[in-house]
Amino acid sequence: MPSYSIRAVVAHLGVAPSSPEEYKDLAESAASKLYEALDKINVRPDSVRITFPNGDPRVAAEAAPYLGEVAESEMVLISLGGVEASRKGSRDFLAEAAGNGVYAHALLDEPTWEVALELARTINGIAELEPVKATRIGVNALGRPVLTPYYPLSSSRPGETGVSAAVTYPNALAKAYQEGGIPALEREAARIGLEVLGVLREIASAAGFKAYGVDLSVSPWMQETSLGLVELVAGTRIPEPGFARGVLEVNKALARAAQSVGESIGFNEVQLPVAEDQKLKLRAAEGVITASDLARLSGVCLAGLDMAVVPYDERRVAGLILEVSAYAETKGKPLGVRLVPLQDVEPGDKVDLGAFGETPVIAL
Repeated sequence: MPSYSIRAVVAHLGVAPSSPEEYKDLAESAASKLYEALDKINVRPDSVRITFPNGDPRVAAEAAPYLGEVAESEMVLISLGGVEASRKGSRDFLAEAAGNGVYAHALLDEPTWEVALELARTINGIAELEPVKATRIGVNALGRPVLTPYYPLSSSRPGETGVSAAVTYPNALAKAYQEGGIPALEREAARIGLEVLGVLREIASAAGFKAYGVDLSVSPWMQETSLGLVELVAGTRIPEPGFARGVLEVNKALARAAQSVGESIGFNEVQLPVAEDQKLKLRAAEGVITASDLARLSGVCLAGLDMAVVPYDERRVAGLILEVSAYAETKGKPLGVRLVPLQDVEPGDKVDLGAFGETPVIAL
């Protein structure tokens, strides 16, 4: 049995449609090609995804109901791509996407209080309708698109269509580290990356798409825990001093592994989404981590502030977005913010996030 799973196979479409009907037709065609290719080589990833390039936010918002139907009928995840946060119509674009079961992100093109406050209000409005809807919306804190299979920051290259893949393998890397330290962890990441790249090339060939590459980011799914890996390497628990060093050591190993693989894209860093990691949920329930703790980790960790349910305070939520934008600018790499800010909740309360399960509220 493989020690990992292919988390996602994503078709990044190169055409920004000019009508809602064209969005639907392209999504259905891409889903058909992907599933035919997967059937041909007998591979079943955990999810199949379709990402559109950034287009006219008004047309994309109108297309969201059509794409929601396609997502449900074809069993795919769909992203409308991104929109500049300061652009007129961005609020409707994000709300329509989330409300119809489609993913999207805001590009923080102007890291100002005015723009961040508007984003905070928009995300809170989405979350208050149904908390799980806010999990479909992210903020790209650098404002620069990134080619990655990871939602909701996934984007596409205009003019060409390609496929990418992500992998779930925190426990495999933890086992390798226990057996041989960082060198063994690096070798295992490279080995798995090369295996997944080989599969991706077969998928691309069968579907008639370009093979973009694999994002080697360490992303959790419940018992497959990124936090467990990093605490093992760090030799201490989050958020104790020394934990960030563990994140950095894993990220350095991932960067070297990505170089060995060659065709890697996206982030290739540790991810710590609270609602997706059982150990992180435990720490949240213990009350030992705050949103500010996770935001500060963005300096060494992709999207250190991800999938966190927090009490809604407009200015502090906006401040967290700006905080992460400062780390993104310092690193020169896109970082994500994905929050579920809710009124009338307190730290320690639990919120049902659908497939992500009950997630503890953490303090700001």
